[in-house]
Amino acid sequence: MSITSLRITNFRNLAAINLAFIPQGISIIDGQNGSGKTNLLEAIYYLGFGRSFRTSFATHLIRYKTDRFSIFAQLISNHAYSMPIGIEKELNDLLRIRIAEKELTNSTELASYLPIRIIHSQSHQLLEAGPLFRRKYLDWGLFYHFEEFLSSWRHYERILKQRNAVLREKCSKKELEPWTREIIKYGLILDQFRRDYVKLLSPIITHITQQLLDINGLEMTYQSGWNESLDYTAVLSNCYQEDCRLGYTQFGPHRADFQVTFNAIPAKHFLSRGQQKLMVCAMILAQGLLLKQVVNKGLIYLIDDLPSEIDTQNRSKLIALLAAQQQAQTFITAIDRNDIAECLDNISQEAVKVFHVEQGCIVEQ
Repeated sequence: MSITSLRITNFRNLAAINLAFIPQGISIIDGQNGSGKTNLLEAIYYLGFGRSFRTSFATHLIRYKTDRFSIFAQLISNHAYSMPIGIEKELNDLLRIRIAEKELTNSTELASYLPIRIIHSQSHQLLEAGPLFRRKYLDWGLFYHFEEFLSSWRHYERILKQRNAVLREKCSKKELEPWTREIIKYGLILDQFRRDYVKLLSPIITHITQQLLDINGLEMTYQSGWNESLDYTAVLSNCYQEDCRLGYTQFGPHRADFQVTFNAIPAKHFLSRGQQKLMVCAMILAQGLLLKQVVNKGLIYLIDDLPSEIDTQNRSKLIALLAAQQQAQTFITAIDRNDIAECLDNISQEAVKVFHVEQGCIVEQ
């Protein structure tokens, strides 16, 4: 799906915005810091996830002295099928979602219609921060690639909470056994999904990384979250006493991780900050390529402040890769449009639109 038109009302400093975009094209949004560039990306992100990537507080998103914001868009598929989508959020936290005249009760279905990935100033956490960020990276892709994944993930999360509650009550191993059987069942399913996805994704990441960074020796290693020399049943049996003492399940897919290395050196120690940003871009572009190849869905890329930490030559490489992706749509912000314009020499001008943001007003240039 691509966004052909977007209407925003009272979202942060965007009081009344009405824009048209090129399906499967590139939109450049320039303006000074604080003008509202990132707010536009945040509104598009909200349209796909039903939440912000910057805050969980509705009061931070709703324009001052108003009681709600709304975001409406017209989507078009690669088969030219058009569909309206809209979100409205009130100060009392009430959220309304509507797709093609149908009211939705949660944001899960919303995400299935509009796959979105964002690259911003905190994206380096994918390499530098804890395993949670990398599990979320994998699980985003699994949501689209395996129909059974979401149900299995929800089952596992529910059973994990119940098993931990039983452990805190210091129950016997026999009383814990029903929850242990269930956590093993869904834990192994979840683990296999992640292994399969990493296997599909790794060669694509390697290929894109070579194009962007011109560095060989990349390896992406998945870690299950327990000692893989033992089966999961034996691991949970062996650590029962310690789990009881701690009051939680120490091992399982909730502890899973993956490591990106270059010639056995972790990427976060091997790469500069600018190279790390390119590495994260490669990892997210790989997800978009795999999504198109396997599921035949196009991805929407949101890239905030692209020029930061990436030189002109590497910006040009990245934009060329984005432009070459079939069915993808890209939104890029920058303080100075010339920082992006100089990277568009080989991109058809018919595929590019430029917008200027000033004090919450957005004008097509």
